[in-house]
Amino acid sequence: MTKDEELEQLRQENSALREQVALLSERISVLEAQRAKDSHNSHLPPSSDRFGRQPKSLRKRSGKQPGGQAGHPGSTLKLSPTPDQVIVHPVEVCQHCQRDLREVESLQVERRQVLDLPPKRVLVIEHQAQQKCCPACHQISLAAFPEDVRAPVQYGAAIGAVGVYLVQQQLLPYERACEVVEDLLGPAMSVGTLQGLVERCAKQLEAV
Repeated sequence: MTKDEELEQLRQENSALREQVALLSERISVLEAQRAKDSHNSHLPPSSDRFGRQPKSLRKRSGKQPGGQAGHPGSTLKLSPTPDQVIVHPVEVCQHCQRDLREVESLQVERRQVLDLPPKRVLVIEHQAQQKCCPACHQISLAAFPEDVRAPVQYGAAIGAVGVYLVQQQLLPYERACEVVEDLLGPAMSVGTLQGLVERCAKQLEAV
């Protein structure tokens, strides 16, 4: 191989190495950009935050075992004296001789309760304002709607309070707060509507 051929081969290898370095540099830049993203500067959820970016806790170890401590008052659920729904599970057949027991009176009842959300979580309240014609003067009189019922369809105070709570107390972004309202309660809520609710609440609490 002549010197010219060796030089040309070295040039080709050098060019290939440069291209490889450029590709690797670009890939490193992309990976660094992805690593720098978290729930604070992108649409990523908090659960995707990298452990290396988590702030270290300033709390010191207490030396106690995790969980409830001895002597700490518990919060055991108690049976409600006024359940909203009662489902009776009858004994219809004797478990031993298979005799029909549907007409036999029950000796006692064991109670167990389940705390859950109802399937329909939104209550639709319709207001109907009457119009009547006076037989004496033949004029039409209109009933007045409540002061807080201003639109043909609107959100009630309770749903509005939930939206404001999610944004102001739980510090959720407006978009995610609207998703929670729709997913858990049912009706869709826009970001603009939620912003208006927050502003209205702020005006009402301005004096406080």
